[in-house]
Amino acid sequence: MLVASNQIPSSVTTRFGFSVSKRIGNAVIRNQMKRRLRSIVYSFDYAGGRDAVLIARKGSIGCTYKEIERSVSGLLIKSGIATDRLESKTR
Repeated sequence: MLVASNQIPSSVTTRFGFSVSKRIGNAVIRNQMKRRLRSIVYSFDYAGGRDAVLIARKGSIGCTYKEIERSVSGLLIKSGIATDRLESKTR
């Protein structure tokens, strides 16, 4: 995961990008991985003004949703981006 501060003045939003290469699998598998990552990322509350890029690696191919969730949530909290997990969030 790559994390950087926003250069936009008075930015309070945290933005995410997702990178899933063709090494992960075909388009269906890559899109499924991006949907999983988005779902996990949207379940947290964030301190604003940061940009982050989550890069799916080859080792994530056989992982379950729970394993990916545990890994990503650990990274988000450890990096200081995520402040708290949301209990329920409606879109």
